[in-house]
Amino acid sequence: MTGSMRFVASRTLAGLDPIRIDDRIILEDYERLRRLVLTRCGASVADLFAEPVISRSNGAAPARVDWYTHLDGPIRPLAELDPAVAEPAAQRLRSALAALTPLLRDREVGAFAAACLNLASPLAVLAVGDTPLLVDWGLLPQGLAADDRARGRHFASTLGAFAPAAMPSPPTSRDDWAAHVEPFPAADPPVSRRLRRSPAWPRRRVVTAPVVATTVAGLLLALSFVPGVLVFPVLPQSVSAESRTLQTAWLDGLRRRRDALVASERFDCPRLRTELPTLVPQSPASVRLPTDPAAPPQARTGLEAPAAQANPGARPADGLTDRLERGTVLILAGNATGSGFFVADDLVVTNRHVVEGAPSLLIAGRHAGLVPATLVRVGDEGTLTDFALLRLPSQSGGRALSVAPPGRPLTPVVASGFPGLHLGTDPIFARLREGDAGASRDLVPVLQSGVVNHLQRYEAEAVTLVLHSAEIAPGNSGGPLVDYCGRVVGVNTFGRTDEQMPVTARYALGSDGLLAFLTKAGIAITPDTRACDLQASPRVAAAAPVEPAAPTGQAAPRTPARPPAVPPSAR
Repeated sequence: MTGSMRFVASRTLAGLDPIRIDDRIILEDYERLRRLVLTRCGASVADLFAEPVISRSNGAAPARVDWYTHLDGPIRPLAELDPAVAEPAAQRLRSALAALTPLLRDREVGAFAAACLNLASPLAVLAVGDTPLLVDWGLLPQGLAADDRARGRHFASTLGAFAPAAMPSPPTSRDDWAAHVEPFPAADPPVSRRLRRSPAWPRRRVVTAPVVATTVAGLLLALSFVPGVLVFPVLPQSVSAESRTLQTAWLDGLRRRRDALVASERFDCPRLRTELPTLVPQSPASVRLPTDPAAPPQARTGLEAPAAQANPGARPADGLTDRLERGTVLILAGNATGSGFFVADDLVVTNRHVVEGAPSLLIAGRHAGLVPATLVRVGDEGTLTDFALLRLPSQSGGRALSVAPPGRPLTPVVASGFPGLHLGTDPIFARLREGDAGASRDLVPVLQSGVVNHLQRYEAEAVTLVLHSAEIAPGNSGGPLVDYCGRVVGVNTFGRTDEQMPVTARYALGSDGLLAFLTKAGIAITPDTRACDLQASPRVAAAAPVEPAAPTGQAAPRTPARPPAVPPSAR
């Protein structure tokens, strides 16, 4: 997604057929479509197509497409407006389609461009203010692609009323385009063909052309050896005072960074964490969580318990890993899987698209067992409130996770869930799939750490998109994104992969949208707005170097006591 984009609509692909050209779904070629239309028809025509963001979610669950645009103004379906109000946008739509018509007959790209004008329904034609916008393009209702007559009626109900007479009906394949469209002739034959067809062209000139080119290249190479030819000229001293100030500040920053790295060589690990927290990131495995008011007394004592002190190598009773294992659950929605987490002893939150249309719902987890769930509430279709609330039997044994604001960029976070990629090799999940309900109590969520990269606030939807670097995959949908204090800052929902570079953007719906959704469902949760004040685990402090044994008959040397270093608070 490029620039400042605005959410328009969302829909699942259930009941729809994506159009393919050359065995590739055209919906996945938005960047190619935009570049093509921008070059051949101009920016106003390129803005006609909304940008799709595809989320394939959880295997058997239907995929979803979210649509975005940079256009500003009220968004309404063109078909639902009064004719007088709709006329400015309708006229612009006619002009855009007329400008597109030559492109649709191009021999090379016409089939691809024309197929993009297949729309899922008449409601896919929108008006953003007075500007037309197409969503759900490249899609047709199931079964319509094979029926030419029905497809013609469908086109008449979507774009047919606005299309010029010369515009061909949108094809569903390259063969379909070739059978119904008469392409424009090529503007000029290739140069090589003109040379072969021209009897007046002397053959000897064709032979001497490489000789001339080689001679010119040799002269240029010889010229490069002349002294002074390759000397770069001295640029005038025209650098502004502002540029010099920025350059000086940049160099000062590099020097400070260098000095910090040099100083770090003299520090041991505890002091390094205290003195240079920006060089050694805080590890979630080595911190003690703030007291959880909802925890039973034996859990709240946590690391201070005598057993933990007697066995420093034991896992903390209320560490971040333990809290996520008790709070994260696996969602079994029919044949699909997803993730979720407790917000109360008998309530679980997940994504709407995880449970949408599922014939049955089961919850599996280390502390929940395998229990049935009922759907209480889902977010509104076509919005960013992709949430669902499930109710479980009260004796499920779940532990609710607290909720905190979405945080700030570079806040350390952990994604917890059950990605399908990992479940495919998990013997515990294999037992569960084969009917062993007891295996659910051995399930452990996959934990991936990262940081918050960016926040995108959608005021109309009252939700913040949290972009982060914690690895997620299909199956993580609905799982919690937590800070190092174990508080939910977002709900992992989808990822987006760049077509030109191996880069994946990972998105979570912010906790602000989650709290608004729960409030509408009658669930009051007070967010924890305190700073995440991490403390060093006693296990870390206990890992002091062992003094060498003294020779027999001599007292062991004593090392002055030094209090353990405590990492600074995470901000």
